Amino acid sequence: MGSLGFDDFKAQVQYRMGQDTAPESVGSDSLNYYGIWVNKAYRQICTSHKLYTIPKRFYFPELETSTTATTTDGTAYVSVPSDALVIRTVFDSTNSTKLTYIPWRTYLAYTDRATAASEGDATEWTRASGRIYLHPTPSTTGDTMTIYYKKVPADLSGSDTTAIGEEWDEPVVILAAHKGFMWTGDFEKAKMAKEEFIEIVMGLASVYDTEEIDRDATWEPSSSYMPGT
Repeated sequence: MGSLGFDDFKAQVQYRMGQDTAPESVGSDSLNYYGIWVNKAYRQICTSHKLYTIPKRFYFPELETSTTATTTDGTAYVSVPSDALVIRTVFDSTNSTKLTYIPWRTYLAYTDRATAASEGDATEWTRASGRIYLHPTPSTTGDTMTIYYKKVPADLSGSDTTAIGEEWDEPVVILAAHKGFMWTGDFEKAKMAKEEFIEIVMGLASVYDTEEIDRDATWEPSSSYMPGT
């Protein structure tokens, strides 16, 4: 996780923007725009595949997680985790089976989706909106589906630190300052902050790919070309 707390982030962004106190309390709701810019920058970094002119993808092992959901007899789906950005895979832990992903159109083409006689242990999955649809429709209540996914981190508040490494603290500050300059119409400083952000992040994006150097997969196609990562 990061080392800067949310209040520290706000203070550093404010310093970069010339110690302007106006954005600290805006409007009748007393919104702190420094906090808004920090959380928008943090979320944008964590949820972007690529950003600006940076050619490498953003990958954070810290955001890869899993949870479980249980099936209900005759119900064709389980819920997508509320903080999920990308579903990686679904594993039937009860029956020790990795489910195969299918496109939504393939699932819709199945004529037995709503047929009770065709229910059974799921072997395939697809996602639509807030649901993970299983095929065949489960015939058992209580089977455990382990859902592996990339999560969207929660907004920071108080002394919260980021879920990603502290090496990303500075990029969060710089990107938040860029957003602040854009919002306040100082486009020249916004451009400079953007260029600084790109220069720093160029050396960080996809840094975890170096872990592959000692794997048999080293000579396989780079994960940068994988869709949806």
